[in-house]
Amino acid sequence: MKIVSVLNHKGGVGKTTFAGSIAQALALSGYRVLAIDNDSQHNLSALLGTGVCAPCLQDVYRADTEKAKALLLKSIRKTELGDLHIITSSRELCDADVSDEFHLKNVLDSCGIERYYDFIMIDNAPGLTRLQAASINACDEIFVPTELKQFAVNGLTEMEQILAERFPGGGKITRIIPNFYKDTKRHNTFISALQALFPGRVTATVLPVDNVFDEVVTEGKVLFIHRLYSRGAAYYLKLMHELFNLNEDDVWEQVLDKRKERFSEEARERYFSQQQAKKDAA
Repeated sequence: MKIVSVLNHKGGVGKTTFAGSIAQALALSGYRVLAIDNDSQHNLSALLGTGVCAPCLQDVYRADTEKAKALLLKSIRKTELGDLHIITSSRELCDADVSDEFHLKNVLDSCGIERYYDFIMIDNAPGLTRLQAASINACDEIFVPTELKQFAVNGLTEMEQILAERFPGGGKITRIIPNFYKDTKRHNTFISALQALFPGRVTATVLPVDNVFDEVVTEGKVLFIHRLYSRGAAYYLKLMHELFNLNEDDVWEQVLDKRKERFSEEARERYFSQQQAKKDAA
């Protein structure tokens, strides 16, 4: 089992959309995935269709290790994708809930969660405070979506220094993903700068500016099912190869099969709903 923390101490870089989309793509590729919403704004919980549920991650943080193990397992919720589950956040989640920055790691290590999942994806709020510290200490590696702006590039250098100083045993930045990309000289210059600063860790696949991401969030749709032929989905599927060494063609075929199954299920549900409506009308 691999635990990935999606992190950037700067806000507005697309962390939640990235975390949710990657979790969905992994689940549609046949992997068992647990998403953890470590952000009081609980946008990942909304994106994956569950909303805030109880018990939740805040309850896990507040309990002692023995109680927290049972609470973590009780907090797991199904999403509309069979192989993707989530532990939701809470509107009240805050740094004060984290009394021990290794608590989440200890609970995950001791509750046997590796029997049920291949990947855990942890979405985080901006910053590097106690909540993010819990995620950093619990994860195997850190993925960093980033804007292509000077402050963002400077911030990543600072972020890596802080991680090295404060979390020597925690997850390390293994992949940096350029987001909101436009094929301009300015954006290409920033990508070159990132590649020079973080050799071998900047993905060759960039995520473009695409309205499809806002559409699926607004409509509560799954990108790889309802917008599979969009530009944004194509780039994410390419990214899966880089991040997880998955064959792009195999991923495409698996996602396509799941998409067909989903549409067939929706068609059956509509049919039976229509038949029931006719019976009720009669």
